[in-house]
Amino acid sequence: MTTQADCSIGIKVEATYGTAVVVDQFPEFLTESLDRKPTFLQGKGLRVASRVDRADRRSLGEELAEGSITLEAPIKGLGIFLNAAMGAVTSTVVAGQTPPVYQQVHTPALTDPINSYTIQKGIPPLGGGATTPITFLGSACKSMEISAKQGEIVEVTTDWTAREVQTAPAYAAPSYPTPLDVFTFVHGVICIGGTVVGPTTTAIATGGTSVADITSFSLKWDQGLDAKGWNLGGAGKRTRKPAVGPAKLTGKITAEYDTVELRDAYLAQTDLALLLTFTHPAIIGTSAHPVLQIWVPLINLNGNIPASNGGQVITQSIDFDGLSNLVNPPFTVVHVTTDTVV
Repeated sequence: MTTQADCSIGIKVEATYGTAVVVDQFPEFLTESLDRKPTFLQGKGLRVASRVDRADRRSLGEELAEGSITLEAPIKGLGIFLNAAMGAVTSTVVAGQTPPVYQQVHTPALTDPINSYTIQKGIPPLGGGATTPITFLGSACKSMEISAKQGEIVEVTTDWTAREVQTAPAYAAPSYPTPLDVFTFVHGVICIGGTVVGPTTTAIATGGTSVADITSFSLKWDQGLDAKGWNLGGAGKRTRKPAVGPAKLTGKITAEYDTVELRDAYLAQTDLALLLTFTHPAIIGTSAHPVLQIWVPLINLNGNIPASNGGQVITQSIDFDGLSNLVNPPFTVVHVTTDTVV
């Protein structure tokens, strides 16, 4: 028996693009919008005594599925989503920890192809019947957004494009990792400007100028996946994995106006480093803590000039661009966890 809350998401990397595998990682998620979005062709040829489009002239043009998954950033099980969105990862054992602790270092892929995934969602019918599986094959992550707001849990949203949807694959009952605590705004420390020493395979990034006036943060990475590949012989489905193209890294911070540093950095278009580190208080291994860290070596601010706020606290809503310095990856996400696989 089920309730309407018994929805599930499962995911696993595919060995062959578009060939289903049995999903085996199951995040707790907030929302999902995965849906089939095909394009249909409709013949328009004129025919005597026929004023309405005819059923026998309707045909599939392109098979496509798209949608997003939003989850609260967990201390376990997050790596597969980071890797799907970024494409390159190293996972290294942290010395001196029992049981083993791993440091995942995620960076944007520099080569094609990126991984494809089988994603299955389980949807329970009204009335308590057995969960119905809907499986998305050849799923590739188009973009990812990480956001943190004052008094809230850190959220990760990934956007996907898939080759096709099937209902035949059997439902894989979820099995959740333990513990499944989450990172929150309370666990975060942000540095903007200053000198940052980037992460290694076993040490997180350090340095930077700590600021204490940021009330919200978001970072979005768009892989720039191409929209082609529906070639002859594919029966309306994409015949290959999406190719990565020119990517875009953008973000936004909201800051209380207590200093002029951010205002002046915007006016002067100063190159700034950004380092945001969430450290969960739980102990994993012998002494390590779960960590989620975002390092952007170079950002430029896009605004804005502070304005009066009717006697309320004045804040700045500042968009920024992450740019390449041709030395480091444009951004890196470090995740310290007990996960043995990504």
